[in-house]
Amino acid sequence: MNETDKVEMTIHIGGEHIRLSVAFDRQNAVRDAEKAAHDLYQDWRAKFPNRSDKEVLAMVAYQFASYYTGLLERFEKASATAADIDAKLSKIISTEKGR
Repeated sequence: MNETDKVEMTIHIGGEHIRLSVAFDRQNAVRDAEKAAHDLYQDWRAKFPNRSDKEVLAMVAYQFASYYTGLLERFEKASATAADIDAKLSKIISTEKGR
């Protein structure tokens, strides 16, 4: 099977079954994401027994959205730093060539 071929998968999070079509080479990443979300759901389900399943799922969704936006911020800062360093290196290289 080609790594870009799609496979059908069903993941289980918080008692919900979600059917997905994913690239063959992304199956492990999908299973890892499923496990992380399911484990967090199970932990919080036990920690907050008075909350509804819907509330706990919303809390889990928020947690992962928060992780995602944090990673985006870090990526943007790293990209800006890399661009700054690239510009400085280019200036140094062009100065050295002119000597």
